[in-house]
Amino acid sequence: MSTIVTSKAQCRDCYKCIRNCPVKAIGLKDGQAWVVEEKCILCGNCIVVCPQQAKATASEQAVVEKFLADGERVVVSLAPSYLATAFFSSPWKLVAALKALGVFRVEETLLGAKLVAAEYGRVFREHRQGTMITSCCPVAVQIIEKYYPDLLPNLPGVVSPMVAHGRLIKARWGQDTKVVFVGPCFAKKSERAATEGASAIDAVLTFEELKTLFTAQQINPEGLADQLPAESVRRLRTFPLKQGTLKAAGIDDHLSADVISVCGVQECMETFAALKKGEIRPQVIEALACRGGCINGPAMDQNLTLPARRARLFALAAVVTEQGEGGKGEVKKPEPAVDLQRRHTATGFREVEPTEEEIRKVLALTGKVTPADETNCGGCGYGSCWEKAKAVCLGLAELEMCIPYMKNKAQSLSNAVVEITDNGIIVVDRNLIVQEYNPAADRMFNLEKRKAKGQPLDQLISAANFRRVWKTQKPCTCQKKERGLNLITRQTIYPMAKYGVVIGIFTDITTEENRRTEVFNMRQAALTRASRVISEQMRIAQEIAGLLGESTSETKATLLELIQIMQEQEGNDHDTQN
Repeated sequence: MSTIVTSKAQCRDCYKCIRNCPVKAIGLKDGQAWVVEEKCILCGNCIVVCPQQAKATASEQAVVEKFLADGERVVVSLAPSYLATAFFSSPWKLVAALKALGVFRVEETLLGAKLVAAEYGRVFREHRQGTMITSCCPVAVQIIEKYYPDLLPNLPGVVSPMVAHGRLIKARWGQDTKVVFVGPCFAKKSERAATEGASAIDAVLTFEELKTLFTAQQINPEGLADQLPAESVRRLRTFPLKQGTLKAAGIDDHLSADVISVCGVQECMETFAALKKGEIRPQVIEALACRGGCINGPAMDQNLTLPARRARLFALAAVVTEQGEGGKGEVKKPEPAVDLQRRHTATGFREVEPTEEEIRKVLALTGKVTPADETNCGGCGYGSCWEKAKAVCLGLAELEMCIPYMKNKAQSLSNAVVEITDNGIIVVDRNLIVQEYNPAADRMFNLEKRKAKGQPLDQLISAANFRRVWKTQKPCTCQKKERGLNLITRQTIYPMAKYGVVIGIFTDITTEENRRTEVFNMRQAALTRASRVISEQMRIAQEIAGLLGESTSETKATLLELIQIMQEQEGNDHDTQN
């Protein structure tokens, strides 16, 4: 499992982790950042700087809770930086809360640091060949193992104070004792999982994770009486500071002119590079990955500045000195022999270097054909365009990470759309002064000839709708006939208060409206003609009806007369027969 994990849901494609990673151990695919384990030195920068808190290390809180629930004997190894943390009102509240949690014993990791410092002093005195690099910092060790493997012989085969203390605790209290290290360093989690750490340390928590554990167990450290650790080493209280290891080993007094103490990943890498090239030849290099030492570790709280933490550590160290080595009634056991040996191995990987031609092709895809095109703005997170193009070749970056390229692409696309559209576009400010317009608007309203830019809109076209839209901040769609231009447009007008402008989109519907008018007129003419024909037909029908009426009346009279004559004739014939 990766030590540092990324939440895909929270990652927002901001490149801040890439920008702040000193070894560029961050890959990006489909807008999602991920940690390249083979390159990562676990400095924790990406976790600290992520604005979305999308990166974190896997917490072992549940592991510790199970130890306690199962009744295991748990001993806490407390990193000396606890004196400088502001997570609690005082470090003694932290110790008291640990005891309330049910841990068997709380000791300072300085007990292990004492053993390691003594071993460094012995190695320095007995093997003064070449340069010795102190290896208490797991990040500094990873830098050498992954990026400067040629310097591995300069690393003494000595475990870190955390591992030394874990071995000491298990030697004292039994191998079944569960050792939990609490400190300010994410890299300690990886160190615990390594061969040397796995047998010595059973879980690692940061100060913040410990605070979360207290909350989960409903323990309020501020409501508890102060307690001191069972054991401490007063003279080593400055161990987590710059030159702390050197002073503890007594090296600085011997060869101060040939001793180099470096803090910060960049300074460490520059020093290692100089040593590899033979530019420097010191007797000892103390390397700490965090600026100012371990009191500035990535898992320290951010409420205090580095100078404030330093001052807090010195002030509280003095209190401890006055109150003694440990708490009252605590039982001390004699120090058993502890194996301090470890092996350093090269864990880096060989990156397949892309050819110059491949890198040039990638650069060309983002519009960087000549060196002059390479802005080296750093917006993508890489120090140079060349570096970023190389990462693209290696599958660790994407073309779209180039902000100037994407900006130009978006502008070119939007400009192309605006330029080629048949719709006229006019942009005015809140005072209805023309700011921009596209070629279609120029063709519609003859704007270029009228020098429209900077002119009030109402001197060019009707501005009533624009004025209303800005006032109400509501878009509108309407139809407008521009007098003197023989132009009819459909206007869609939008307010953009954020930018202080109003945008009008005009569609020329003159032909459409003229055709509609023509069709309407044709229909009206047809209706008029039809009405006239109908009226004429009605008149004729009425005349015909009149004539038919007269004819029918005459016919009826004639028929009646004929019937009467016939009846009279029949009557006469009957009388004659009788």
